[in-house]
Amino acid sequence: MKTIYILFLSFLFKSFFAQKICKGVLLDSATNQPIEFANIGIIGKGFGTVTNENGEFNFTVPDSAAGAPVRVSMIGYRARSLSIETLNNQNRILLSPAATNLNEVSVSAKKTKTKILGNETKTNHVTAGFVKNTLGAELAVKLNIKNPKTHLKKFYINVARNSIEKPIFRFNVYNKGEDGNPKENILTQNVIIELKENAGLIELDLTPYNLYVDDDVFISIEWIKDLGDVKGLFFSAKLVGTPTYFRQASQDSWHKIAVGVGLHAQVAY
Repeated sequence: MKTIYILFLSFLFKSFFAQKICKGVLLDSATNQPIEFANIGIIGKGFGTVTNENGEFNFTVPDSAAGAPVRVSMIGYRARSLSIETLNNQNRILLSPAATNLNEVSVSAKKTKTKILGNETKTNHVTAGFVKNTLGAELAVKLNIKNPKTHLKKFYINVARNSIEKPIFRFNVYNKGEDGNPKENILTQNVIIELKENAGLIELDLTPYNLYVDDDVFISIEWIKDLGDVKGLFFSAKLVGTPTYFRQASQDSWHKIAVGVGLHAQVAY
């Protein structure tokens, strides 16, 4: 069995520097209710986290990055950028709900074709996964879209091994940026995946989200809840397949490796 540890290997040295603690609570400006699973961190630096069920966040930043702005974002809200000093002084951070424009999609009566895009695999011989419990870490795979109004119908990933009790992920869909990496999340609501079994194929029905795309997109899973040692969780992967894009924390930059984690989707066109 070959196991690939994808994230964090080049970032371990950061913990040896003097650090500042960033903590507080994130609230909805309209209702004053806590916002769960929001992303907060320094853009492109690998220092960030995800808020818990009470909207609370707590992460550390080295002194060398203490002057960089912190970005706070969540699906359905207007993102904010603020300084670490402001963040710590305010303690309570408010996000305003964003207006959502629903795109009208015309449905054709013609017969459609379906196919699988991404890395379809159920092997237990090649596996990959996270190696550190850092909230906001993501694994993504690009779907090469060839036809306009391609419908994303189902998402799949196979869990090869799992010793964590009921891991929780967020499913995301990103459009492609000019640099070829994931750019903006095109979803308008949180899509949460909860693992019910220790291993096996996970299937997520995407039809309720009315996802039609014209160009390449990325599908991802994001680690959003602290449930212990992520080294107990591994997904089926391919040594030769569609490359994996990853980032190590909320608001971090994306990186790419050749190993293909088994994220895949059924599409119709």
